[in-house]
Amino acid sequence: MIRFTPVVAGLLLAFVGNPESLAETHTVLANNTAFTPDAIEVSPGDTIIWQYNSGYPHSVTSGVSCTADGLFNGELPNFGDTFSWQVPLDASGEIPYFCIPHCGNDMTGNITVIDSSCELTRPDVEGPYWIPDSPERSNLRNPGDSPLLDLALSVVDQHCLPVAGAWVDIWHADSDGEYDKKGWGYRGHHFADQEGSSLLETVVPGLYPGRTSHIHVKVQGTAAFILTTQLYFPDVPQNDDDFFYHPDLEVTVLDEDVDGNMFAEFQFVIDDTNACPGDLDFDGEVGVNDLLSLLAAYQQNDEGDCDGDGDTDVDDVLFLITAWGPCD
Repeated sequence: MIRFTPVVAGLLLAFVGNPESLAETHTVLANNTAFTPDAIEVSPGDTIIWQYNSGYPHSVTSGVSCTADGLFNGELPNFGDTFSWQVPLDASGEIPYFCIPHCGNDMTGNITVIDSSCELTRPDVEGPYWIPDSPERSNLRNPGDSPLLDLALSVVDQHCLPVAGAWVDIWHADSDGEYDKKGWGYRGHHFADQEGSSLLETVVPGLYPGRTSHIHVKVQGTAAFILTTQLYFPDVPQNDDDFFYHPDLEVTVLDEDVDGNMFAEFQFVIDDTNACPGDLDFDGEVGVNDLLSLLAAYQQNDEGDCDGDGDTDVDDVLFLITAWGPCD
């Protein structure tokens, strides 16, 4: 791992070791006979903290019409006491609650769980140099490499939920822009942890004619579909002349030292449903008939929409090509 400033190193450890730190915490005060605020919007995975602030002892009890439904029940008997509850990942809709001692005084509250959705990561071409069955490793460096890259990765599904154990396959050129076409140089696959996070330790790829600096990636969760794409770096002059470059695929650089060593992050959003993306005729495979259906709908309607963005365009063509073949 690159030695960055203590602040940046702390950010890296927080990202890789505790992705739930990205969730929000909401505080509600129990005041006399009212919750303040009495209505909040949350996302799955967020934490709500109720705190006794004034009045007589309170409770925080889920349910309606002063009737508990068993989802949560917390006691706030003394000033300053708190009760915490983490919103389940599968929660949705409205969650009403009340204070048992003061329910008759309309001491009620309401939690609205926002239906979170994440935009699928844009696919990109595989290129000519992928080799299957790469070694399992997340550190691709060789002695003397520079500039170094620590890349914090996370994988979530279209509902923004982490994809535990996601498979991540990486290959890219060395710092001089050369690919190892016979061995395993700067090639490897690894698996994300239970929170969908991992750390790639490698080198910043160099340039070669016609291409900007980039990293090739394949990502797969529990579903059959494999996302094939590329990652790029911001503020590289050659980005403007690279046909395959897209700003949506840029990593976020969190720190870079005077030697060009870089700490960055990227989140993949993959379709991890049991459906087979691109199988437009539902015959169990993505093939010529699906491509013809897509082309017939191209920029006309959403019947060829493979990536879920509501349009049928070049992104769907790339999406379909990367999913080509049997669904199973």
